[in-house]
Amino acid sequence: MIVTAALLALMAPPAQSTPDEAVDRYGRAIATGSAADLRAAFQPSAMMYCTDGRDIRGTYQSQWQDRLESGGPPELPIATHIEWRDAGATTALVRASAVRGAKTFTDYILLARLAGVWRIVGKLCQDRAQPDEASAVAVGAVVDTKMASDRSWDADRLAQSIDDRALIMSVEKGELVAASLAEWQARYVDRRRTSPGSAAIEIDRNIDARGSIGVARWSFKSPSGAIWTDRALVMKTPSGWRMMALLFVKEP
Repeated sequence: MIVTAALLALMAPPAQSTPDEAVDRYGRAIATGSAADLRAAFQPSAMMYCTDGRDIRGTYQSQWQDRLESGGPPELPIATHIEWRDAGATTALVRASAVRGAKTFTDYILLARLAGVWRIVGKLCQDRAQPDEASAVAVGAVVDTKMASDRSWDADRLAQSIDDRALIMSVEKGELVAASLAEWQARYVDRRRTSPGSAAIEIDRNIDARGSIGVARWSFKSPSGAIWTDRALVMKTPSGWRMMALLFVKEP
């Protein structure tokens, strides 16, 4: 029994105790065609949105897993390398270079620490996306619009910063809590009945963008003195630049 337990421990998958381990697990899933590794790396609700600069293609997890299970050997070479990260105690953003045969994608990855395990909760990708100052400015403008919507609980302005398809998420007691844009618009309407808006003060922000995709992290202090951090995946859509996933947490 002791020997069996020891062997099982050796065979156990990585604990994903860091954001990098979760991204490595995703990379291994693609390299080996392992749907099990993909399931372990990604939260079931996570969406992947890829763009060629014009059209956006969304892929949900069971769809992606089916492709791995039914597809043939991947086109070589296959490699996934982390190039940049912005990480906190509970949430993180990563930029990775994802070589998939003849294509080299930029992956922007949003992660959350859930019950002690880091998992990917959203991903953007674009082939041969290059650093672009105009894209970084556009991502910053999306953050400005989101902050402005908070200051007046403006539901319409909120929709100008977040795509209809996006999940707005938080981590509460180690669990992922998610709601739609429409739900958050309704909450803003309710809040506006009793409050003129949030008087939060932005502390700092970090933006990275390439091609038609990017990410943003901004931290702010609420009127109560609490520190909050938002991290978002941002993409150029037919309606303009929008957040495709937003994850916010109250810092310890």
